Amino acid sequence: MAAEHTIFDRVLKILARNYPERFLEVALPGIDVQIIGTLENVELLVPESRVDFVHRVLDGDTEKLFHLEFQTQYDPNIPLRMFTYSALLTRQFRLPVISSVIYLRPIGERARAAYEVRVGDVVVNRFEYLNIHLWQYVDDILAGRWPELAPLLVMLVQDAHREEILQREKELILREEDERRRGELLACAITIAARYFDRDFLWRFFREEVDVMKSVPFIEEWLEEKLEEGRRQGLQQGLQQGLEEGFKKGMVHQLLRLLTYRFGPVPISVEDKLQRLSTAQLENLLQDALDVSSLEEFTERIPDIE
Repeated sequence: MAAEHTIFDRVLKILARNYPERFLEVALPGIDVQIIGTLENVELLVPESRVDFVHRVLDGDTEKLFHLEFQTQYDPNIPLRMFTYSALLTRQFRLPVISSVIYLRPIGERARAAYEVRVGDVVVNRFEYLNIHLWQYVDDILAGRWPELAPLLVMLVQDAHREEILQREKELILREEDERRRGELLACAITIAARYFDRDFLWRFFREEVDVMKSVPFIEEWLEEKLEEGRRQGLQQGLQQGLEEGFKKGMVHQLLRLLTYRFGPVPISVEDKLQRLSTAQLENLLQDALDVSSLEEFTERIPDIE
């Protein structure tokens, strides 16, 4: 569960920080409320209490806080938490709070949207907040209404057509005109999709978009994992076949992947040179491929083969 939380945390930090207006539209459809700022890393004045996301919004002439909490599953303690968070945010910032919980997976009818105090059968205190079931908006996202939420689609769609959904995700994400944000959305899509697809498939599926994702840290980690995985697979293949050729093939393949990721398409002439090298020479070039600053510099380090 901790690993899953990390996966969603990475993605939601990007989506909620870059596109808060989309979640505001989902939470308050048809109401003219504008995002005017974001409060970063809000810690409440109680031990170990940090909310997910808080944005400053303008409702007419009145400034308010838009508090977002994300849940992947139902938590019976969430009503009390939301009541506490709202009270503390109101006191700490002296602003009215719009409280909302966004559920990323179907949870049935269990999720309450209120914290109540009862005396007998009489409700004496009641705090209500917005419950948003994001999977109910799949058709809107697929239709292009909120393309920024596209990376979540493969998780929200509960059927066997996830490959088609992933293709639609990519189409929607590529509409983003800002290159940095487009790279972040693609990285988010891969991060979520890795729970449902083989990583080799994802590498092939998003290969043309690799260049735009270079600056996203957790995709760099994924690249390193893929490189090490490829080395292990190449070694295993070589041992099983009793030939060095299997390992060499895997090494060349991973070197080409890495070079393409860093510098773009690799000329056929460079690939031909790599295929003529020994296993030891290819091993030495792996570190070079990470260290050099250009494809030309890497090419100069390839040993000459007569």
